Amino acid sequence: MKHASFYLLAPNQQLSTITTQEELICSLVYKTWHYKNKRVLIACKNKKQAIQLDDMLWENLPYSFIPHNIANAGPKHGAPIELTWEDFCSNKKYDVVVNLLTKCSNYILSFCEIIDFVPLEESSKKLARERYKQYRNQGFKLNTIKLSQPQIKYH
Repeated sequence: MKHASFYLLAPNQQLSTITTQEELICSLVYKTWHYKNKRVLIACKNKKQAIQLDDMLWENLPYSFIPHNIANAGPKHGAPIELTWEDFCSNKKYDVVVNLLTKCSNYILSFCEIIDFVPLEESSKKLARERYKQYRNQGFKLNTIKLSQPQIKYH
């Protein structure tokens, strides 16, 4: 069965340089790859966001290594974690997509497992609600996880 998980962040979880959402993405990607042995595609809004998350995956996991690359870089068959951006669909097989796009594409809906987020800004929340409806209409089992306290742990 297809399933989508939405993570809701609490207002007090915004940090100055690295957002809790970005740290959560790194943690979820690590857990999905390391513990569930799944390949993960991170669908970023743009190339700038992909590069920023790429840097975070290298620098902010002092106890863990996450094999990853930006789209069209790295090994021929891709790394277990790949970062792409809007309008760029990977031709490699991935098990899970982390959707950071504001809208939901057919490419995203082709995955059986989606990780998504509900941002703090009201206009972005509205877009998240639209994605939620799209997932529901496509038969996804939906799960909402409300984070009230920082829960970032890599292992």
